[in-house]
Amino acid sequence: MTSKCLFLCALLTVSATVCDAQSRKLPDKFEQWLESPGMRHASVALEMVDLTTGETCYAIDVQRAMQPASLLKLVTTATALRMLGGDYLLPDTICPTDTTKSPLPELIGYNPDWMIEDVASSYAEALEEIPDAGIELREYVKRTNEKSLNVHAEALVYLLSPERTLAAGLDTIRHYLDSCGIETEALVMYDGCGLAPADRITAHLMTQLLAEMQHDEDFCNSLAVAGVSGTVNYFLKASRLCGKARLKTGTTKSVVAYAGYVDGSDGHTYSIVLIVNSATAPLTDMRRNIEKMFNLLIP
Repeated sequence: MTSKCLFLCALLTVSATVCDAQSRKLPDKFEQWLESPGMRHASVALEMVDLTTGETCYAIDVQRAMQPASLLKLVTTATALRMLGGDYLLPDTICPTDTTKSPLPELIGYNPDWMIEDVASSYAEALEEIPDAGIELREYVKRTNEKSLNVHAEALVYLLSPERTLAAGLDTIRHYLDSCGIETEALVMYDGCGLAPADRITAHLMTQLLAEMQHDEDFCNSLAVAGVSGTVNYFLKASRLCGKARLKTGTTKSVVAYAGYVDGSDGHTYSIVLIVNSATAPLTDMRRNIEKMFNLLIP
């Protein structure tokens, strides 16, 4: 076979892969939204999968490393549930037994990789005690994801390793994802809550995580219900999807993101990940338009 034939075969293989990854054409209104003022300079990653059939419905830039904001909490909480179990009782402190070996900067608290404008005053001093100590992990994770609590997510990172350090906890998370076959090549974690502007994740990693956790009752119940609770209390409230989506939000000055599960009118369950970075549209407009896109994409 000539080199030219080999090249054409390779090209056809790549084309087939792309077609398989996006088996449906994006609706015209979605394309128009991407080209609208406030969006045309943004980076957008989208992946929607029919979990009932395994079909990838839509895919845009699923391998691009994106700022996840609080979507990163899903990575942290999923790992904690799998490694510690929902029955695990939260201890009172994250300190190792010998606290003399754990200097104050190593305890949960202010992280120098966080943007100061995104950090609440509660991070000004290191915290040695775990918020909501003594409760079961499933309830702790529910509070963390439903209300997007940063300190709670950070405490989990420290609890995931015997060393009780940030670096060791983050390594544990990566090793767990690798063991599940989840692609971590583009994953960058400076924390467990998503405040660090250098954090990066792909839509495909998040899709793989949602597929891995779809039958984990504690994880699914930890997500806020659209139009009903948590950070999506008003999202989709006036739409046909009200009460039918369990979602985690991610929001900073440069990020608007949603990820979770949606029950379609066709009886199928879908995972959806939508991450928008660096849009110039006002946040209220972004949320209103994303609501329209959800209703457009979900059957």
